[in-house]
Amino acid sequence: MKKYSLLLIISFIWGSQFFFVELVTNDVGSISLSALKALIGAICLSVISLFQSKKNYTTNTKKYFWIALFEVVLPFILIAQGQKYVSSSIASMLIAMVPIFTLVFFVLLFKKKASHFDIVSIVLGFLGIVILSWPTQGIMNVSGNILGNVLLILAAISFALSLILMEKLEDGSPVVHMRNVLWIASIVLLPMAFLFEKPLQIDINHSQVIYIIILGVFHAGIVYMLYNLLIQEEGALFASFSNYINPVIGVILGYIILKDPLFLQHKIGILIILLALLFSNPAIFRKWVRKDN
Repeated sequence: MKKYSLLLIISFIWGSQFFFVELVTNDVGSISLSALKALIGAICLSVISLFQSKKNYTTNTKKYFWIALFEVVLPFILIAQGQKYVSSSIASMLIAMVPIFTLVFFVLLFKKKASHFDIVSIVLGFLGIVILSWPTQGIMNVSGNILGNVLLILAAISFALSLILMEKLEDGSPVVHMRNVLWIASIVLLPMAFLFEKPLQIDINHSQVIYIIILGVFHAGIVYMLYNLLIQEEGALFASFSNYINPVIGVILGYIILKDPLFLQHKIGILIILLALLFSNPAIFRKWVRKDN
């Protein structure tokens, strides 16, 4: 059950990100916020890594660069631009295609065999996301703009490539791996922030400073460390399921904290996603079926 606990913690941290971003997004530019998150996350993991044994990680340097690009820099640009054309519901569905692309890349590029349980769990999970995120105002909003859809699908592909690269990292500390990735992402994003925004002129209060620190420490540093740990232990495909759980956490937190309505489609979608998780572990699924009989 450790892997499910880790998956749930990761999903909870990423699912709660929305609330903190909402509190600062009107006063901090999106590029500046991403750069600050990456920088604070890198500093956080640098401090933790001081207490770990020294090891040579230079063999992973190229992979660190590509992971930083595919996991942090490119998705940020693609999602920011894509969401200008489509609703957040559609964006959630398209980004949730990460497990599908991860499976396809593994099969096509690495000749990895996918079990029936892998395929069923991923298809079921995506079906759950579609039902959970389906716009309540009607089907007319589903089509969106083709350019926006393409940009968000490219973001999902970018995340999938990053997942596979993380799985290919040589053995080592998840703290050091993701510390290096976040430093590279910071070096790329900080000049972009100065080029397209004015980060030195940000006017925020003390509470917002704390929210940005929380985003950097937990929603960049700690969560990426846990994410890499999960990938090392259970593989990229299972870790990609966090893309199914994040929206569930967001819906549940919205219902509990913001008193958002919880419609029947939300309950059905959550139920199907939980069923998909059950299929992701054949041993637990068979045990559950035997009990049921």
